[in-house]
Amino acid sequence: RRSPLGMAIVTGRPRGECLHFLETYNLRGLFSDGTGAPVLVCMHEAPSKPSPEPVLLALERLGGVDPSVAAMVGDTPDDVRAAVAAGVRAFGVMVPGADPNDGGNGAAAAAALHEAGAYKVLKPGLAELLEELPALSSSLPGSSTAGAATQPGMGEGRSNCASSARSATVKRQTKETSIEVSVSLDGTGKSTTSTGLGFLDHMIDAFAKHSRVDISASCKGDLWIDDHHTAEDVGIALGEAFDQALGPRKGIARWGYAFCPLDEALSRAVVDISSRPWAVVQLQLRRERIGDISSEMLTHFLQSFITAARLTIHVECVTGDNDHHRAESAFKALAVAMRMAISYDAGAGVPSTKGFLA
Repeated sequence: RRSPLGMAIVTGRPRGECLHFLETYNLRGLFSDGTGAPVLVCMHEAPSKPSPEPVLLALERLGGVDPSVAAMVGDTPDDVRAAVAAGVRAFGVMVPGADPNDGGNGAAAAAALHEAGAYKVLKPGLAELLEELPALSSSLPGSSTAGAATQPGMGEGRSNCASSARSATVKRQTKETSIEVSVSLDGTGKSTTSTGLGFLDHMIDAFAKHSRVDISASCKGDLWIDDHHTAEDVGIALGEAFDQALGPRKGIARWGYAFCPLDEALSRAVVDISSRPWAVVQLQLRRERIGDISSEMLTHFLQSFITAARLTIHVECVTGDNDHHRAESAFKALAVAMRMAISYDAGAGVPSTKGFLA
C-alpha cells in the first residue's frame, strides 16, 4: 500500500529459483505487475551488481518508474552501490542475527553498507522501512503532498552522487593517432583494449579489472615512428574520459590509497580527485623496454592520464627486481586506490571546504 508504483526483485539467482521462492512463501502477488506477471531481474538478464543496469531494468519493468522516487533495499555493499549508481535511494539491511552495535562483525557489516553509500542501514525485518516509505510516496507526481520537503537525499539523490550514469566516450583524432576511449566508472572491470602496444593493453586491462571501471580503448597510431605518440595520446584520451565521467565530483570519497604486491615487487598509490593535476610517478624501471613499449613511456602514459583527468596522484614502486612485476604492481595499486576514490559517499556533497571541485 505504501508502494503505489509496485515492487520488483533484483537478484543474482536463477529465475526459476526466485519464482519457486515466491510461490513457496506466497509472495508472488507482492512483486507482480497489473497482469499478474512477476517483476524480476534475475541472473543473466543484466550485468551483475554493482552495475546499475539491473536496477534500471527493474524500474523499466515497473512501467518506467523515475529513479528519484524509488528505493532499493539490499544486504550487500554491491546492492547499495548498484542502487546509488542508478540514482535510487539505497537502504542497507542487516541479515538476521547481525547487530550493528555489537562492535564485531555486525558493526563491520553496517560500516561497509554505509561506506558503499547507504542512506540508512536497517535492522533485520525491515520494520524500520515503514517509517521511510511515506516520504517516498509523498514525492510521487499527483500526490497531495508532492512538492513538500522530503528527507535528505531522496529528491536530490542524483546531485549528491557524481552522476546517475558515470560514463563518457572521447574521440581524439590527430595526424599521429586516431583514438576512441569509453569508460564507465560503475562497471564490473570489463575491458576491450587495442592500442597497438601489447604491454600497454595488458596494463590498461589490469587497471580496469581492479578498479572495476569498464574501459574500451582503441588506437591506430604511427608506431612506425615509435611508441611515444600512441602511449601519450591514449593516456590523454583515457584521462579526458575519466574527467567527463566524474562529472561535478560530488558525493564521492575523493581520496584513495593502496599497496599492491606482485611477487617480489610492491607498489603504493595515493589518489586525490582534486581537479588540480599533479603527477608523481616513480616506477624506477631498469630495462629499456617491456614487451613492445619503452619503459619511459609507461611513466609518461600515467603522467598524461593523470594530467588530463585533473587528478593528483602519487604512484611509486617501492621495491622489486622484475620490471614487468614493478610496472604491473604499480598499475594495480593505482586501480585499487582509484576504486576507493571514485566510490560513492552519499553524505559527502562536494568533498572540499571550497565547496567546489568541478
